[in-house]
Amino acid sequence: MDRRTVADILAAHADKLTLGQPEVESSPEMGDDQLSTLGPLMRVAERVQSALAPVQPSPAFVRQLGQQLIATTAYSRRAVTLRTRKAILIVAAALGSVVSIASAVGVVIWLIRRRGRRTLSVGRGV
Repeated sequence: MDRRTVADILAAHADKLTLGQPEVESSPEMGDDQLSTLGPLMRVAERVQSALAPVQPSPAFVRQLGQQLIATTAYSRRAVTLRTRKAILIVAAALGSVVSIASAVGVVIWLIRRRGRRTLSVGRGV
């Protein structure tokens, strides 16, 4: 039995436990070998589930947790905004450099062509 199958079976069992349907032996999707292997583990999970008492968090805890989540989200957004601004600045600087180099190359080509025209016009005697 591979890990994925075991994980799927245990997840289905946990779902049934949370819904109040723990019956391991009547599970049609499990074969006898799987039931013999995972049955004891499932029974332990059922015992733990029956021993646990439902817990409700206090309103103060819920309020504090909400404030922490909002603060964390705000901090994360600021960090993302700063990273985005830095990335835009770097891209803009790179584009500016490319435009500057292209302009310099264009000026050099223009000067070479202009000098070539003068040489041709002087050479013709015009």
